[in-house]
Amino acid sequence: MASGPLMSRSIQARGARAIYLSAVQFDEQLTAGKKTVLDLAPFAASLGVQGVEYRDVYWRDKAAELPAVKRQLAQLKLKAAYTTVTPLYHPDPARQEQLIRDIEDARALGAILLRVNLGERPGTGPADAGAHYAGRRAVERAAALRTPLSLENNAKAPGHLLPDIQATLEAFACRWLGTNLDFANYVGTGQDPIAAIHGLGRWINYIHAKDAKQTGDGWRSTFLGNGSLPLREIVAALDATGKTVPLCFEFPGEGDPEGAIRKSLEFVGTLGQ
Repeated sequence: MASGPLMSRSIQARGARAIYLSAVQFDEQLTAGKKTVLDLAPFAASLGVQGVEYRDVYWRDKAAELPAVKRQLAQLKLKAAYTTVTPLYHPDPARQEQLIRDIEDARALGAILLRVNLGERPGTGPADAGAHYAGRRAVERAAALRTPLSLENNAKAPGHLLPDIQATLEAFACRWLGTNLDFANYVGTGQDPIAAIHGLGRWINYIHAKDAKQTGDGWRSTFLGNGSLPLREIVAALDATGKTVPLCFEFPGEGDPEGAIRKSLEFVGTLGQ
C-alpha cells in the first residue's frame, strides 16, 4: 500500500476531505513528558496530512507553547483544530468562564474550530437560567471571534444522546455552532451512527474518526480498520451529505500511535475503491 505524503494526497483527491491527527493518540507520551505539543505538527507534516487537533489538557506552558505552535503550523503549512474538556453547559461559573478563555485560545491559535462537549443540557426551570445564559454567551463569543464551535456527542452520559445534540443545534440555529460527529461514540452509546448522520447532516462541521471493537466491557475504540464498525457505509452516508468537512483520527495510541495512524491512513486510502 502507498504511505506518507503520496498516499495522503490520494486520500484527499478521492474524498476531498482534509485529514487531521489528534493529540489524544499521543496521550501517554504527552502526559509522561516524553513528547510535547511541539512534536505533533512535524509528525503530521511527515505524513502529508493537513492538520492537528490540539487539546487544552496537554499544555505545559501555554503562554510560551501556544504562539510557538502557531508559528510552527504556519511554517509547515498545516491547520489546527482545538479541543476543550469544558462543556458548553456547566453550572459552575468558573467553568463557564473557562470556556470563554478556551474560545479565545482557539482564536489565538488560529484554529478552524473549537471542539466542545454538550455537558448536562439544562432544563427549563429558573434554576437552569444561568447555565442557559452561559451557553448562549459562549456561542456569541465564538461568533464575535469568528471561531466556530463543534459540539461533539460524548462517549458517555451526559451529552451523548442524539436528540439532545439535535435540540441544542436547533435551539441556537447559529452558523457558528455545528457538530463534531463521532460515529464510534454513537455506536458505543447504543445509537445508530447512520441515523445520526442523516439527522445532523446540515450541522456537521468536523468528524472524529475511529473504529471500535465489541468486548466484554462494551465497545473499545481502536484505529480504523481494526474494529467491526460498518465504516464503508458510514463514510458513504457522510459523503451523501455533500459536505467535505475535516476528518480527524481520534483513537488511543495502543502503544504504537505512529503505527496506528499509518494503518488508519492506509485504510482510508482504500475507501471508495
